[in-house]
Amino acid sequence: MTDTSSAEVFSGRVLEWHSEEGWGVLTSDALPDRVWAHYSAIQAEGYRELAIGQSVTFSVEEAEQDEHCWRAVSFWPEAGARRSPKEGEQPGYSSDLNIRFDS
Repeated sequence: MTDTSSAEVFSGRVLEWHSEEGWGVLTSDALPDRVWAHYSAIQAEGYRELAIGQSVTFSVEEAEQDEHCWRAVSFWPEAGARRSPKEGEQPGYSSDLNIRFDS
């Protein structure tokens, strides 16, 4: 491990993001390994989600987390970045509920 402290801030990007589970992996050329990140560390208002390839700025701590040596303490998405819908996906969220009563 290196002597990196959580006070240092790194620029990087999102390698993977699991919206349904609220976690992902970040990378920076300044760090030797990938960084595990949880949605609760995102410094943004409203619904917090990241997109693969999105630029982020983050601080880290050395911690074993899901086979990663680094964990994001806090991170900030690039200003103005938004999640782009996947092909065939609508730009919003919806759900369905079906209720059936037995007579």
